[in-house]
Amino acid sequence: MKIIKEYVLGEFLKPLIGCFVLFISLFWIIDLFDHLDEIVKAKVPLFVLCDYYFSLTPFIFVNISPIIIILATIFTLSSLNRHNEIMAIKAIGINLWSIVWIFLTFGIIMSVASFAVNELVKPESYLHSVNLKEEYFKPSADKEKNKIMKDITLYGSHNRIFVINSYDVKRQQLNNIIISESDAANQISKQIAAKRAQWVEGFWIFYDCIISEYENGKLKSEPAHYAEKVILMDEKPKDIEHANLQPELMSYWQLKKYARRLINSGFKADKELVTFYSKLAYPLANFIIIFFAVPFTLTRSRSENLFLGITTSIVISFSYWGINAVCLSLGKIGSIPPMLAAWLTNIIFLFIGIGLIESIKK
Repeated sequence: MKIIKEYVLGEFLKPLIGCFVLFISLFWIIDLFDHLDEIVKAKVPLFVLCDYYFSLTPFIFVNISPIIIILATIFTLSSLNRHNEIMAIKAIGINLWSIVWIFLTFGIIMSVASFAVNELVKPESYLHSVNLKEEYFKPSADKEKNKIMKDITLYGSHNRIFVINSYDVKRQQLNNIIISESDAANQISKQIAAKRAQWVEGFWIFYDCIISEYENGKLKSEPAHYAEKVILMDEKPKDIEHANLQPELMSYWQLKKYARRLINSGFKADKELVTFYSKLAYPLANFIIIFFAVPFTLTRSRSENLFLGITTSIVISFSYWGINAVCLSLGKIGSIPPMLAAWLTNIIFLFIGIGLIESIKK
């Protein structure tokens, strides 16, 4: 039995590793050609390119792991089925589910690995790749300087939350900004509202500014109005430019704390809550997709060719991504609860998988 399990695991790992190498290489090649003009014009050094693509790898790993898992699973089981090895395993009295558990166990391992990479490696490495791109891909960076960023939310230092209507990157100017500061109990302690803020010689100067102070969540005194005031804060223009990346760069617990503070400060946090719940739901897709793929493959005919199996796995993967993208979008605009938005696709595929398992038992 041990030999058979090792054989099946070996047959599974070969396409799994091969698919990871293939897809990561394809991503690198596509991205390289997409930025080729910028790279040539900026004369980006080879070591910087290597560093850039190496830094992107954790991001690629987290995003492509479900499709790799389903490709490897369907490829392996289709191959075993086509060569009558599944039938042989049944014939010698081995319970088929002991083989199935190899795939399910690996799905759990991949889910844990994906969550760990997403939490511990991806945020820092992805931000490093963004910084490399801005520093060395100069034509691209010049384009960025002409843009206007809108609807920015930033979790800053000292328990501050920034809600900014727009930010002019080239002029380094914030427009219609609200800063809410919370105390240790997550209650609002100060709020700063300004029509405009300008970065001047290392400081933010706020114009038409109103500062309100609170105690135990209640207004402490009359708000103070300033035509012009320097507000000391740690956030610099580069932090504002990276604000839209921030939820993705936070850990699971940091994002939970961030969303809670947004809500306590009176802001909507649907986008942040969807991202928060997705940090657990998406890595678990590695297990869910195997739970779906194994019984799906075992119900197929042995006469089906390998190309059909691969095509089917790609269709299933993109169906998962498509449904998940729609659910996440609906959650971020508040049409469905954030938790449901993050988990609905997993629930759908899990129930289909259970139905397929029941059909096998019959």
